[in-house]
Amino acid sequence: MIRKQWVVRAIALIAAVACFAGTGRAQFRRVFNNGQPQQPGAGGVVNLPYLFNDGAGGQYRIFGNGWLQQQGNMPLYSQGAMLTVNGVQPNANNNQGRVDEKTGELLIENLQANGLTLTRRIMFDKEGGYVRYIDIIKNGQNQDQVANLSIQSNLNYGVNASSFVADPKKKDQNIAWIAQTGAGQSVVEVYAGKGSKVFPTLNWPQGNNFVTAAMNVPVPAGKEIAWLHLHKCVATQDVGTQWVNGIKESALLKSIPPALRKLIVNFPSTQGWIGDIELLRGDLLDVVELRSGDQFKGTLKEVAYTLQTFYGPVNLPVDKVVGIINIGQFRPRQLLVTSDGQIFGGRLKKETLDLQLSSGQVTQIPVSQVSRVGYRKRAGESDEWVFEKPMVVTRSGERMVIKMPTASLEVATRYGKLTLKPESVAAVSLQNEENGVHEVFLTDGSKFAGLLGAEAFEVTLDAGEQAVKFPASAVARLQLSGKVAEVDDFTPTLRLVNDDLLVGTLTGKLSLETAFDTIAVNATEIRSLTHAKETVQDVQVVLWDGTSLSGQLQDAELSCLLNSGVTMKLPVSLLEEYSQPQPQPSPSMIEKIKTILADLNADDWKQRDRASAALVSMGPVAAGVLKQMRPKQPPEGQKAIDIVLQKLEEQRKAQKPGASAAGHGAAGGAGPVVPQALFDQFLQVNDVLK
Repeated sequence: MIRKQWVVRAIALIAAVACFAGTGRAQFRRVFNNGQPQQPGAGGVVNLPYLFNDGAGGQYRIFGNGWLQQQGNMPLYSQGAMLTVNGVQPNANNNQGRVDEKTGELLIENLQANGLTLTRRIMFDKEGGYVRYIDIIKNGQNQDQVANLSIQSNLNYGVNASSFVADPKKKDQNIAWIAQTGAGQSVVEVYAGKGSKVFPTLNWPQGNNFVTAAMNVPVPAGKEIAWLHLHKCVATQDVGTQWVNGIKESALLKSIPPALRKLIVNFPSTQGWIGDIELLRGDLLDVVELRSGDQFKGTLKEVAYTLQTFYGPVNLPVDKVVGIINIGQFRPRQLLVTSDGQIFGGRLKKETLDLQLSSGQVTQIPVSQVSRVGYRKRAGESDEWVFEKPMVVTRSGERMVIKMPTASLEVATRYGKLTLKPESVAAVSLQNEENGVHEVFLTDGSKFAGLLGAEAFEVTLDAGEQAVKFPASAVARLQLSGKVAEVDDFTPTLRLVNDDLLVGTLTGKLSLETAFDTIAVNATEIRSLTHAKETVQDVQVVLWDGTSLSGQLQDAELSCLLNSGVTMKLPVSLLEEYSQPQPQPSPSMIEKIKTILADLNADDWKQRDRASAALVSMGPVAAGVLKQMRPKQPPEGQKAIDIVLQKLEEQRKAQKPGASAAGHGAAGGAGPVVPQALFDQFLQVNDVLK
């Protein structure tokens, strides 16, 4: 009997050994790698550090608060993705993490930092060869907080060369950093997606082997936000740049659960969401999802859709529709989503949907029982919707492309009643919960508060050329142009105390009462105008040549010409700061520029060189006059002006915005400016040399 039990145990042991041998050595290393158990225990719990194999012979170790270290042949990362919140590193309660059974991500939870609770979700994508982090920051307090977030990565090798990758849609917004290291390979750090409205500031101190990304993100009371970032090793900088530019944000976010995807602030929301509902799409077949959760797959046999809306019936061909969403519990209405991102809301005239199942049977599904409908993706369909055409967005969620209106918009503002041409208006937001007024955005980058006088908008839908009328109370946003000029450090702006921003220049003449005299100032010659800290009545004016004047303006209003062509009058008391980085010089200086300009066409090359040097020495302030005079010059003179303008542009870019007006610097940072008296001396010397 004992011998029989021994035989049974021996057979079981042999079977167990055979089973273990079938799993291979790779699993053995995964279970007991460096003495650390790597398979999740009860509840998916693992000890830290945790190992990811990259599939290429290397490994990543994830330590206590989520930072990574690379191991293997010439590892590049010594400490990667180190997170700091409000100046401190999050503290872990234990040295354990948890593996998500569905996604395979390593979760390091309940990290604490200055009243905020953090979760770091870490995944190694073997196919893409990168480590993906999703850092979730939760504000458990009863008041809003601002999270100062910073991520730093340190490298084992020095950086031979590096470059930032800018968002192709916003050239001044860097989204990634790529560094060629002394090991020959490069690292890629991606901190934001293309087209994101929230992005960090990237900093690489030249000569160092680390990079940081930092941003301040508001976290409402009781809410969560998330920051997604990627870390990758590539062969060269060029390969890294191509990889970053080739990232498709929609594909990257697709594998992330919908609820988590909505928390991410630094990647643009994908077109797969309509409000809080995800748009259903099929892979090989069309899909109809019922309210019960059941899904029917097959081929929708509808030819067209007729939708009854509050502004009349709308007919949509089936090849334009990509999905349908049923909203409302008692009297559901349907949202029809088109391939270009339009959303039409109403009630379908036909009360059933015809779906041919894979078996060939055609079934009629009542619309009232449907939750979502999704068509399979069609050939040539765009991955991203581009909203650059005029459109109307309603408060109930619809958005419809319209023809450009011909009638002007009447807007009542704090600066008086304005009549705006549709071509000058980028958008009007009529749904403003904060102050109850409308927000107007112009194509030149200006934005200000006001109230539209129209009670309704009569427009023509782009689909079907149908004329419709929308009550103003039903409109959330009226977009007329999808393109807005970028406001950079060299754009003339007027910032007002009520947070309005006007992009344009002051015009006319100002009378400034100083302590000893009343000074007449041409508004076009002003480089900056600001209020004194003590009172709103006293102002300081800095002119094109660095002259600084303080006093009180006689007029209570300033005249402003916006870049979009709109003329406005604004109270001096509302002006916080006026900045014109490229003011016009005085009339006498303009005449002197013209005099020197004539020498650019001289036969004597020395005379031409002296004239070129004189114009360059004046700084970017001369650029405007040279551009005006260029068409009147002979071909050789135009070439000489182009060379001077190129040098002036280099000066303008090199000058830091906001530099002091003292000496050769100028407030606003448009480049070095030669004071009038010094320039007069230069002309006298130049006359002697002639």
